[in-house]
Amino acid sequence: MTKPIKLIDLLKRYGGILYRSISGRYCSVDRRAAEKLYDSGKEPTVDKLLEYDADNKQLKRRIAQLEKNSTNSSKPPSSDNSQDKHPKPKTESSDNQNKRKPGGQPGHKGSNRELIPIEQVDDLIHYYPEKCEKCGKALPQDGTAKVVGEPFRWQVAEIEPIKPIITEHQGHSILCECGCHNTATLPPEVVKSNFGPRLASIIAYLASVLHVSRRGTREFCETLLNVTIALGSVQNLLEDTSEALEPIDKELKDALPKEPVINSDETGWRDRWLWIFVGSVFIYFQVAKSRSSKVLVDVLGKVYKGILCVDRWGAYTKYHKGVFQICWAHLKRDFLGILKVGQATQSDEAILFAQTMEKLRKKLMAIWYRFKAGDMSRAELIKKTKPIRNAIKRCLKQYLHSEERCVKNLAGNLFKRYDDLFTFIFHEGVEPTNNIAERGIRPAVQWRKICFGNRSNNGAVLTSRLLTVTRTRWLQKRNPLEFLVEAITAHRCGQPAPSLL
Repeated sequence: MTKPIKLIDLLKRYGGILYRSISGRYCSVDRRAAEKLYDSGKEPTVDKLLEYDADNKQLKRRIAQLEKNSTNSSKPPSSDNSQDKHPKPKTESSDNQNKRKPGGQPGHKGSNRELIPIEQVDDLIHYYPEKCEKCGKALPQDGTAKVVGEPFRWQVAEIEPIKPIITEHQGHSILCECGCHNTATLPPEVVKSNFGPRLASIIAYLASVLHVSRRGTREFCETLLNVTIALGSVQNLLEDTSEALEPIDKELKDALPKEPVINSDETGWRDRWLWIFVGSVFIYFQVAKSRSSKVLVDVLGKVYKGILCVDRWGAYTKYHKGVFQICWAHLKRDFLGILKVGQATQSDEAILFAQTMEKLRKKLMAIWYRFKAGDMSRAELIKKTKPIRNAIKRCLKQYLHSEERCVKNLAGNLFKRYDDLFTFIFHEGVEPTNNIAERGIRPAVQWRKICFGNRSNNGAVLTSRLLTVTRTRWLQKRNPLEFLVEAITAHRCGQPAPSLL
């Protein structure tokens, strides 16, 4: 009686689910069909249950694959689809359990607009009360009243209609006594363009930082700046800006191999790849035709002697034979990815591996954040993380021969690069994650979604140079527009380019 009871339980379990038949159609198994199958005998029932189970697992694997995003895999946040970024609203019951009003929460420290110093104010208007609130007596308004305390200050910022400054340059001719006509030559920096360096810088800023299209830039100039400009002139100014930034770009590329620590990442760029290299005080971009290690040789030289902080992309491991720091943010996504889809496709062994590694990762990061906050020294950091590092090594070694392919591959890869997991523990200036590179490249990804990359080599060069300058100034927390003005002015006047170092 034991076996028939188990078969009935299995039939009840699979009764009512959708399964895909051999013909490819999705069918439904109700209780009547399940009982009919049971009455057909043991062998047909077992065969059909195994067929249902195989189809069910295939569907679950497909669902798990579709549910992958940047939070549970190594996929970048920019690859998430709209459903990943904007999940369905919670049900009414869950909303009642976790009610939270939009905006700042109770206890949240608010932020107020800081007042500009009084000496920088363009216009100052004084207000005085006209009569006493208690007795109703009129109060003097001629400045003879007794003023007490500090006045309540309220500042209003406004922009007047923008009127461009038009400068006309006239070259006159003078007739010499000898009969020769002599015409004055305009300065080279004047005849370079019909538009000044600041306007050219604004156009470059609109393109690279605000991701405005060429037509949008023309409309901006005409509507807000009252400057009439053609589409061709917008493009010409961007190309001139690219020439002005060439020596600045070269200076950073030459300095990059000398950096002790570099964070690097890459993303697709139409039919090319956009690479980012983050040094100590600057960011360098390069649009390349491949994602291979040849790009690293071109940018960093045949041998890079510093520490490379990256994910586990093969181009980096093939190129660099020195010290690495493997990104723990990517590892977190790998662990959470196994846990999120674990019940659907993974074994208990895989789930246990991911749970153990994620738990150890959290402990490691907790100690790291204490170190960053100044609560401990480097020596204490090394000492306190040693038990965790040893536990991670034991865990990786334990799962080197796992029957689960994903666990075996991940454990083997990390065990092979075990020392590269903890470089940040022993070296100054090294972070456990590659977040600085991902943050640096994110605006470029947003730009790509609007412009769809570059069609020409000159456009690719312009993109990399503009991103290099503007994102470097972002890293330095300085104004990129003013640097662009300085660079374009120097280029037009034939002077040395300013430096970002």
